[in-house]
Amino acid sequence: MTIVSLRDQILATDDIPTELVEVPEWSVIIEVRGMNGADRARIIEAASANNGTMGVGSMYAETVITSCYDPESGERIFSPEDISALMTKSAAAIDRLATVGMRLSGMNPEAQDEAGRRFPEDAASEDAV
Repeated sequence: MTIVSLRDQILATDDIPTELVEVPEWSVIIEVRGMNGADRARIIEAASANNGTMGVGSMYAETVITSCYDPESGERIFSPEDISALMTKSAAAIDRLATVGMRLSGMNPEAQDEAGRRFPEDAASEDAV
C-alpha cells in the first residue's frame, strides 16, 4: 500500500477545466482551457495600466492566446505574436472565447464577488487602493 501525501495528491491532479466552444464567425470549434496560476497572473499584470486600470482589449486577446487550443492536436492555436492580428478579428468571437477562458480561470465577476464575500478583508483593502 502506497501512502501519498496530500501535497503529492494535489500536485498530481489534472485540475485545469476545458470546454469546447463553437465560433460561428470562424466556422470552427475551439477547445478553451482554464489558465494555470502563472498564466493568469501574467495576463492580469500585463493588462494593468500604470494607473491601476485594466486594458480590457489586450486582456481579452491575451486570454484567447493563452486559453485556446486545437481540439484535435491539443496544441495552442495562437502565439503572442498574433495579438495584433487577433485585435482585427470579430469582437464577438474574441469576447466569446475570452469570456469562457476567464470563467474557466476563475476571473469572472461572480468568482470575484464570491471571493469578496469569503475574504471581506481583502475586498476592503482593494477598495481602498
